[in-house]
Amino acid sequence: MLIEGSKHMRKRAKYGLSALGVFICSFGLQGQLVIDEDVIGLETDHTGGFLGTGMSFADFNGDGVDDLSFGHHEGELKFYIGQGNSFVPIELDLEMPDAQSKGLLWADIDNDGDQDLFVAFRLAPNKLWINQGDMQMVDVSATCGIAQDNRRSFGLAYGDYDRDGLLDLFVSNYGYAVDVPPGNELYRNLGNGQFEDVTEEMGMGGTNLQSFQASWMDADRDGWLDLHVARDRLIYPNLFYHNKGLITGEAVFEEEAAMRGLDVAINCMSSSPHDFDRDGDLDLFVAGGLEGNELLQNNGDGFYSAVTSEILAMYEVCWSGQWMDVDADGWEELHVATGTTDYIQYPAVLMDNPNEPDELFVNVSGSFNPPGSLFQAESTLSFSTATGDYNNDGFIDFVSHKIGLAPEVRSGTANGNNTLLVLLHGSESNADAIGSKIELWAGSDYWYRETYAGEGYLAQNSRWEHFGLANHSVIDSIQIHWPLGLIETWYDVAVPAQLELTEGSSCVPSCIGCTYEGACNFTPDAQTDDGSCDFSCLIADLICGTGLIWNPTTAQCEDPCPADFTGDNQVDVSDLLFMLGAFSSFCP
Repeated sequence: MLIEGSKHMRKRAKYGLSALGVFICSFGLQGQLVIDEDVIGLETDHTGGFLGTGMSFADFNGDGVDDLSFGHHEGELKFYIGQGNSFVPIELDLEMPDAQSKGLLWADIDNDGDQDLFVAFRLAPNKLWINQGDMQMVDVSATCGIAQDNRRSFGLAYGDYDRDGLLDLFVSNYGYAVDVPPGNELYRNLGNGQFEDVTEEMGMGGTNLQSFQASWMDADRDGWLDLHVARDRLIYPNLFYHNKGLITGEAVFEEEAAMRGLDVAINCMSSSPHDFDRDGDLDLFVAGGLEGNELLQNNGDGFYSAVTSEILAMYEVCWSGQWMDVDADGWEELHVATGTTDYIQYPAVLMDNPNEPDELFVNVSGSFNPPGSLFQAESTLSFSTATGDYNNDGFIDFVSHKIGLAPEVRSGTANGNNTLLVLLHGSESNADAIGSKIELWAGSDYWYRETYAGEGYLAQNSRWEHFGLANHSVIDSIQIHWPLGLIETWYDVAVPAQLELTEGSSCVPSCIGCTYEGACNFTPDAQTDDGSCDFSCLIADLICGTGLIWNPTTAQCEDPCPADFTGDNQVDVSDLLFMLGAFSSFCP
């Protein structure tokens, strides 16, 4: 097992085998998600607008600690740097339009080691800032190839659909037939901060799509990212663009929602892919309105069946769905945000919607129960929510960009269960390793995860992937399927732990060899000793003395040049004459 961090990212700590005791768990406690009253000073001013505004729980300054970014109904975004147990505001001096911001995503689109920012706006041009280093943000919106007209943009999602090592961008637009242009946007990343509109070329155009959000996901696990698009209104079924790259050798999309069981027709606000039943494929939660939510189970081949229980349907106006293992028992709970479809007139909107609590459904081996003591619901109106670990204790934390003056911040409480956090860095693949697959094995238990940039409604979760591991103390193996196809495995990882893994850094061809540092054949990458250590170079110095070497075959100290009788470090005629002169003489 070789644990490495990115060479271009600053660390949260020196992770690896030396950091396996970073968490201190309190045994006997039940894991909970509780409101953290100690996190103060966060202001969001979510007091206006229509259908919420976005947020990010991702580390944007590269110090390894999760940060917070909040959208605003008049374009006044708020940014906060994570300090471990608190947040401090930072002013990025970004010029924003006076319009409602929707989705916002941080991602390294130019693979230069820092995070760039894209923000979608409703009825204003979308904006892209390139990070030139140390958070020096340059607005390239007018020159990067992104459309600069006034669309009704909402959710964003990054994914390398053509597998060229660059993150491509999908923008969901809530377009009407009267809008020109009316549809969604797909942009191919050309490198160096430049994009090309390939919406029509890839068959993703159209009118009346009324899309809030989309998810890049490899539904059939063929190595090529597919796209699920959530659409509002009962008359507009959701869309699923299947990537035929495995067949054609290059990205080609075909809309296959109906044939795959994904053509759900509800007032769909968002979709959240996740392997909730831990069988190695992506299932899909779809948040809806009063007609109910939908949970779709992957049959193992990228075709889906509805398995929605009455409890998950909710029959409320639901927006974001987030998967998170609150009690770290190995099964991810589902949080569903409930809100409103009214224009926000604060505080009157709270009085008009007095009893709209969010819900957390407890995952019990693939079935869902009410939250019990894991989550005490508050009567808040929520749209965008996100997960991360701001206090660095290994347990999942949660932030809701609720209506009001400040967000709702909840921290996960530690219990006796172990956790693992994994942060991936691409080298040949995109730098953020978006679209990677993570597989864990511990005893008879198995977990599967894909990495995203854009999750839930207008949201971005932490790039640290969180795994609850129950009482496991060792992960037998971690296998990473990188976006460009490389598969690497790390073995025997003690937990709890936080690991940064870089593409191409695992032991090749294996992690066994001589692990004794002083041996002549010491193998630095080896983690398991195979008994091959050679100490002959040490024995010669310690036992044989000057001028002699150790022969491992005869197990004796030997002269490396026995025919050099004259001691001049060469064998020539003088040595022959010396030998002949001594021939037939008697030894004393």
